[in-house]
Amino acid sequence: MGGTDKFFKKKRKWSVIKDSILEWYLTPYIAKILSTHKPVVLVDCFAGMGKFEDGCDGSPLIIAKKIQSVLDEDAYTDIQGVFIEKKYAEDLMGNLKVYANCEVIEGTFEENFENILKPNRNIFLYIDPYGIKSLDFKRFAKLKDSGFYSYEMLMNFNSFGFLREGCRLMKYKYNVECIGFNDDDEGLYEAEKLDTSDGIKLLNSIADGEYWREILTKYHLKQYDMFKAEEIFVNEYIKRLKGKKIFKYTVNIPIKLKTKNIPKYRLIFGTNHHEGLFLMCNNMNKQWKQILNDQRNGQMVLFEYDYPDRSIFGDFDLKKGIVSTLEERGYSLNLIDLYCKVIEKFGIAYSLPDCRASLKGMEDERTIVIIRNPSKTRTGRVATGFDYTKYKIEVRRIQ
Repeated sequence: MGGTDKFFKKKRKWSVIKDSILEWYLTPYIAKILSTHKPVVLVDCFAGMGKFEDGCDGSPLIIAKKIQSVLDEDAYTDIQGVFIEKKYAEDLMGNLKVYANCEVIEGTFEENFENILKPNRNIFLYIDPYGIKSLDFKRFAKLKDSGFYSYEMLMNFNSFGFLREGCRLMKYKYNVECIGFNDDDEGLYEAEKLDTSDGIKLLNSIADGEYWREILTKYHLKQYDMFKAEEIFVNEYIKRLKGKKIFKYTVNIPIKLKTKNIPKYRLIFGTNHHEGLFLMCNNMNKQWKQILNDQRNGQMVLFEYDYPDRSIFGDFDLKKGIVSTLEERGYSLNLIDLYCKVIEKFGIAYSLPDCRASLKGMEDERTIVIIRNPSKTRTGRVATGFDYTKYKIEVRRIQ
């Protein structure tokens, strides 16, 4: 039986967490994006069957049900789900047949990607591939020139899977002790093995360069452990997403079984609007705290979320993070820019309310000065709020 056939027998905990994050984000995203009054298209780029054999919903049914809930409120809402699938297209069509505004495209992501690049609409891409070989970086670079009203992406990126394959191609051994999971679980790696020349070309196309080879060489020479190699690789990959102006803002969520283990995968979120970044951060922070609380109230904790990765950052606290961010940026930042930099540094570890509370405390402590324009409210009182829609707010570090 092939790897994908085994995959759909039972929904595993890795898939549960990926799809849960998708489900948590889609509700506030749809509510916000509909206010643009432009068409909304939710694309599941590697859709699969839609339902697991144990009865659990896959990502297509999660998306379809979100769309249906919108249409139940207003049947004329311009919202659509597009599901790309080749092997299980017939099963997928059967599982989606009762849901409105859902289109199954029979074929591969590679064959059909450019067909979804239609302008003047809001598009959300859920990219959860079976392996890594389909993630050609040049494909994502086409997003910025497609004329979308907006576009966002949530992608499952098997960073360790990439590095493991790189080690194989470069004939380097890797330390299995740090993994903490079955490295063939869920088809983490492609069943076919490419020869060295083709394999290196493929990895170069995924990474958008050869920088990964230097990272693995330093790992091989014991200048890095695999934790650091994986973290550096992900950071370099994200730099390219931003440097090529594909996304202005990104945040990645490392998922691991234990803090001592390397991430099973990274969920990378990309957007070009700060509100999208804030929405992801606030919602994910709230939901993650809730799932940990639920699990620790008498249930086994299946996951530990350790962000930022302490193997890189060591101990951290938010106030120190704000200070270092200001110092890195010339001691002064617009509040929106400060929020964005803090989120990109700490991921979903802190929400915007957490940031506001820290800023208020730092303002009271005279660690920072916050300049609001206008400086007074409509009633003539001194402005003390953090509503960046009402005030132009600048945060300055007192030197």
